[in-house]
This record gives sequence, structure tokens and C-alpha cells, in this order.
Amino acid sequence: MPSFTFVALSAAVALVGIAVYLPMQRSTTLFEGPAVVENFGMDRCQKVTGPSFCDDVRIQRNLQLGFLACDPSLPYRNFAASVYDEAKIKEDGALWVYDLKKPGTPAEKLTIKNFEGPFHPSGITFAPTSEDGTPARIVILVVNHVPLEVPRVEVLYYYPARKSLVYKKTISSEHFFAANKIAASASPMVHQYDDTPSFFVTNDHGYNLTNWKREYEEKFNLPASSIVYYNARANLAQEVAWRLQMPTAIVPYQQVDSIWIAQAKAGTVDNFNSHMLAAEHQEQRVLSVDTRQPLTIAWPGMLNEEILHTKSVTVGLDYEIDTDTIVTLSHAKWNDFVHVAKEKLNNKDGETSKNAGFVISRGNKYPVRVGETRPKPRKDIVFDVNETPRRYKYKIFIEPIISHDGSEFGSPSAIAVSQGRVLVSSHYSEGFLDCNITEEAK
Repeated sequence: MPSFTFVALSAAVALVGIAVYLPMQRSTTLFEGPAVVENFGMDRCQKVTGPSFCDDVRIQRNLQLGFLACDPSLPYRNFAASVYDEAKIKEDGALWVYDLKKPGTPAEKLTIKNFEGPFHPSGITFAPTSEDGTPARIVILVVNHVPLEVPRVEVLYYYPARKSLVYKKTISSEHFFAANKIAASASPMVHQYDDTPSFFVTNDHGYNLTNWKREYEEKFNLPASSIVYYNARANLAQEVAWRLQMPTAIVPYQQVDSIWIAQAKAGTVDNFNSHMLAAEHQEQRVLSVDTRQPLTIAWPGMLNEEILHTKSVTVGLDYEIDTDTIVTLSHAKWNDFVHVAKEKLNNKDGETSKNAGFVISRGNKYPVRVGETRPKPRKDIVFDVNETPRRYKYKIFIEPIISHDGSEFGSPSAIAVSQGRVLVSSHYSEGFLDCNITEEAK
């Protein structure tokens, strides 16, 4: 008869095996995607010429201006696809601006005045003060991912009247070790003299390129990524969320210091809100960098309050507060995108043997019973969710509205939404998409 020790050891080995197998099987299913990628909804979109190799796109909604971060060296530094060769990076990137009020017109390339040094833009965001009215100056924050260096954030001023982009300053931190995307906070912690806002930055990996642990993080899809918060008045940064699986998009939500993030290798979109959990751990007394006066700051206490299971590798995400609209951009088949990335690394101008398709989805709210995941209530149930909040609630369901196999446009990188329009950028396709997702466009 087997001993108790043998039985216990066998059970432990079995549990470890299951714990390893199930996540790996889930990842395999997630990355392979559906057997067939459907094509629908592309009649809503038009392709706009101008930039190529773009990593991010954002829309300044008051002026209806789209900004794209593009870089001809992007095929050599696709960290999301774990493909990079820093030695091949020779050219600088640039920001491009597109006027949504003039649909279909080419985007214009911007030159940064008074800026010296390499420029390899990734994430973009705008200071909240730039969103009020029709600003004469837009404060833009851009993640600058210089080869073999810790990324930094460039603060730029854009003057719409003369289409001029001017360099203001650089923000650096050891915590930006794998910085990718960025989202400005609506916190009152704004630099008093240059309008630099506090902001969040995603580290798409838990280790930088020179750390040997990076290889194992990539191989086993380890949840090692993090989110960093930068306080503009203290000029300090600190990690505030950990154990994430490659966050590839981050945008502000309704409350101060609340965000939506897309975890590409987890197949989820998550809502994090800030809470004061322990003042003794979150508050810090500092000397402000602007007024040089003593100041008490509070680091966000981030809690994950909603998880949307997209069951896809979501790389793009945006949220429009005024219309309560959330949109996502996913790779139809992640493994095909990795295949394209590897071929482009060898020849960025060559044709690829595969296409990397995409899916644009929109978040829609439905009332459901508490504890259930049905997208709609049963037909025989009639209720008012506002009158019975303990039994029913509104839940967001991500539903595809546009899908394409990548034969005309593919390899998506980011999405931005404003007034029923979305812009979609691409790592490898020329130009970008301008799509109408309003109900009338169906």
C-alpha cells in the first residue's frame, strides 16, 4: 500500500502540473486565435496616407486632431512581439497630425523645435488642461524609447494656429525601464509653471532588455509587468500596480487617477481605480519642484474593480468620457503578427508570407442579474435596474464591429475614439484607418 508521503508527493506533483498546463493551454488558445478571420465592417473605414510604422494614436477631442507616433525603425524594436535588433536602428521617428474635420486628407509630419537627441516615439497623451475649450497650446507627453537606454518622457507644446511643435523638457526615472504607453491624470498635481500633468506609464515587461530575466518572462508569459505613476509637482515616480501580463494600452477613466488598461497576454481589459488604503504608506512629504514649498502628495492605491475578458490579444484601447464609449483593438491571430514581425525584422520593406488581421470592438452595457454573465436578461424578466440595484447591475460586454484578415490593412498597434470616429494605427501597414462606428454607419 502506498505510503502517505508518496501519495502526498504525487498529489503535489499533479497540482503543479495542472497549474503549469492550464495557463499554457489558455495562452496557446489566445495566441492562435480563431481558425478563420471574418471580414466585415471595413466599408466603414477609409485608409489615410502619410505615416508608416506607427506605435500609437491619440485624438485631441476639442480640436478634433489626431496625433500619431511613428518611427521607421519600429520593425527593429517591436517589444510587444519580442522581436528587436537595437543595432539596426538608424533613423529617428516623428509625430504626425491629422485633422478629423477634413476626412481623408493626408496627415502632416511635425518637426520638433529646440529638440536635440534621438527621438523614437511610442505612447502619446495630452494634459487635461489641453482638453478645455479650444486651447491655443496643447501639452503633449510622449514616451521616447531610445535604443539600449531607459525610456524617458518628452514634454512638448503644440500650437494649432501655426502647426508648430516645440520641445519643453524631458522627464526621466529608473521606474520607466520598459515604458510603452502613457496616460495623463486629471489629478490637481500639475506643475504650476509649465502645465505638465501627473501621469501613468505602462511597463510592457517586468525587465528591461539587458536583464537576463527578460528571456524567461517572454518564454513563459510571466505576469511581471507594472504601472508607474509620476507626480508632476514632486518630480517623483513610483510603481503602483504589479504582476500584469504585458499591458499595451492605458487611458484615463472618469474618476481622478483611474484608468483602463489592456493586458495583451492576459486577454483582458481592466479598470483600475485609486483609493486611499493606508495614509501612512501612500502619503509623502516632499518639496515641490515648481514653488519650492513643502507639499504632501499621495500615491494612488490602485484596485482592479472590473475585468472584461476579451479572449483576444488586445493591443489598443480608448475611452471617451463624454459619451461613455470604450473601444478596443485586437489582433485576430497573435501568432500571425509575431510571424510578420520576424519577417519584417529581416526585411522591413519586403512582402510578408502571412497577414496580421485585426478586430475593432465596442463596449456595450447590458443589465444582468448579479452573479450572472448573460449579456441580456431573460426574455420573461421585466425590471428596472435602477430600482433593484441589489439584484441587477449593468455590465460591459466587448462586441466586435469591424474585423479584417489583414490583406488590405493589418498589424494594428493602437486605436483612438472621438464622436463616433476611430483612428487605427499599424506597426507595419502604410498609413492608418479612419472609421465611422456610429449606428447610422451600419
